[in-house]
Amino acid sequence: MSSGSEIGERVHQRRVELGFSIRELARRADLSASFISQLERGKVNVSVDSLQRLARQLNVSILYFLPPNNNKNISIGSNGSKPVRDDSLPQEYTPVVELENRPKLTLPASGVSYELLTKDLNRKMEAIYERLQPGAAKLARPLREPTEEFIYVISGALTVDLITGQHTLYPGDSIYFEGKSLQRLACASQSENAVWIAVITPPVL
Repeated sequence: MSSGSEIGERVHQRRVELGFSIRELARRADLSASFISQLERGKVNVSVDSLQRLARQLNVSILYFLPPNNNKNISIGSNGSKPVRDDSLPQEYTPVVELENRPKLTLPASGVSYELLTKDLNRKMEAIYERLQPGAAKLARPLREPTEEFIYVISGALTVDLITGQHTLYPGDSIYFEGKSLQRLACASQSENAVWIAVITPPVL
């Protein structure tokens, strides 16, 4: 799970790659230089709005801040026992993303978390397992290019605000829309997280 320090490290790394000073990035993202400095040192939590601003100015997806996938090789017991990890084996590519090893990004300040369901972000689509706490919401940000998006609700209730209208989805409900029409996502449950799977193509969240 991404911690504040891990997010800050990736902000710092990308900022240096682009040759931005802290003050320049702060100006571009409309955030304070003090906040970015503290974030890079892991001293503050970041909201989804602030992270979206930073991602836009750093020209990356918000999922860039996910930790690397840490899948390990698996050795199957000869007696049919539960598979166990063997770190001594050479690392080989596997298309499987295991539950306990998928990259997770949690933003406590915003009550939102993301888990990447695809192997990486270098595909034609991305699939994300998302949660919003009761009372939490996140605004959509302008996208760098047109997308098509699909949401399937697993538990709780999720309100999807589109330019064309508002829709509240419950477990088993789904919705398909153009990314540019999305305005806001909000947890509509009173005492339960809204949990859903989102699929986006191309991957520009």
